[in-house]
Amino acid sequence: MARNKRIKFLSELTQGYDCVLDIGTDHGLVLLEAFKNGYIKSAIASDLREEPLKSAKKSLNHYPVEFVISDGFKNIQSDFDLGIIAGMGAYLIKDILKYAPMDKTYILQANDNHEILREFLAKQGFEIVDEHIIHDKFYYVIMIIKKGHMKLSEADLYLGPKLKYKKEAKPFYDQKIKQFQKIYPKADDARQQALSKLIKIYQME
Repeated sequence: MARNKRIKFLSELTQGYDCVLDIGTDHGLVLLEAFKNGYIKSAIASDLREEPLKSAKKSLNHYPVEFVISDGFKNIQSDFDLGIIAGMGAYLIKDILKYAPMDKTYILQANDNHEILREFLAKQGFEIVDEHIIHDKFYYVIMIIKKGHMKLSEADLYLGPKLKYKKEAKPFYDQKIKQFQKIYPKADDARQQALSKLIKIYQME
């Protein structure tokens, strides 16, 4: 049983892929859940540091997993079908994706600045093919991407071109509106104008 909804949901998205690369694998919990449920056949667990990989090795020692110390994709030599980059900031995910093979599918879960990541993806030649959101103490936005072309409006950058059509996103948007409304009275004029614009976007007006 997965420890949380995020791990469980990410593992479910691996279905249909034989070999999964998990960058920044940490304890290897997503891969472990995927193996336990028979979603995948093999995996590559990668992390920048030795300590997290040691934890992943303990979790995944009964499964066909290659363990690699790597800064993103830089030391990944083996082929894979699906890449997971989850639980990091948007700027770090951007840096990692600059070296990503373009012929693969990727699952991204940034902890912040989703609009920055979406803008980067469009410029970098990626297409968001689906988006999901789950709530487990916090809201987690998950994007599935592959090579492609997309043109995003300003609203798309914030709402998500796929996410905006999903009813489960509305509580997340409502939370964002409340956050901006709380900040608004203390902001200067320029900041208030920017906040008003964001509030309208999240209200989907």
